[in-house]
Amino acid sequence: MRVGDFSVEIVATDGGGVRELDSGHVLARPGQVYRLRLRNHGPLRAVADVSIDGHSVTGNGLVIRPWGSVDLERPIHATERGRFTVIAEGNEQVFGPDGGRDNASLGLIEARFRRELPQNDGRRTDVLPDYSRGMPRPIVTRSLFTKDPLGPRVPPAISALMAPTQPVPTEPSYDDAETFGSPAFGDQIERAAGTGLTGSSDQEFVPTHVGPLETEATVIQLRIVIGTADVFSAPRPLPDDAAHTAPARPAARP
Repeated sequence: MRVGDFSVEIVATDGGGVRELDSGHVLARPGQVYRLRLRNHGPLRAVADVSIDGHSVTGNGLVIRPWGSVDLERPIHATERGRFTVIAEGNEQVFGPDGGRDNASLGLIEARFRRELPQNDGRRTDVLPDYSRGMPRPIVTRSLFTKDPLGPRVPPAISALMAPTQPVPTEPSYDDAETFGSPAFGDQIERAAGTGLTGSSDQEFVPTHVGPLETEATVIQLRIVIGTADVFSAPRPLPDDAAHTAPARPAARP
């Protein structure tokens, strides 16, 4: 899904598949390992703050270079190496005693993008070194605001970390190249789902520097749900670019 200069795509790994609906729901099967593809289609660096199931997975944000993208496959926490994995609602080992039934944010993936503001000293912020594919990519490690006594609150320069980068393709890419239609909505969703962590990721992050950011964020919301087995053999539509409210959460199963 794309909103303005930014887009978010859920990409299945390990030979699986997912289906994004125009409602913002993303159909998947239990156990599907996935990564988030975050794209910056604009000329300025941007910081993405990402949360999954209501929990932050990017610290204070992931930096994405102009006209670039980054695949995020694990939380940016020093103590956690597991990869994002779709888990059906009801799993008490992953979601606690309620199995995720009381979590209104179960399955919700929210990305908030803020651009780096141009500097007044003539230093350009819209041009970055052309990092090679194997080089790490930035992620913000702190985000504080200072008070300007003569004006509004102003975000100062901040530190960041880095993860691998890729160029933005000219057209949206999907793991399965097909033309999608849409069966009846009620026939596609089996139940709610959230995200757990399985296996181990070798993705790394290192510090970098980011200047002040714009105050208002561009927000993109998707919601992972368990799709019926039959839906993956049926066509689905490409997601549109229109802004929308958070996709509805399926009713909790008893």
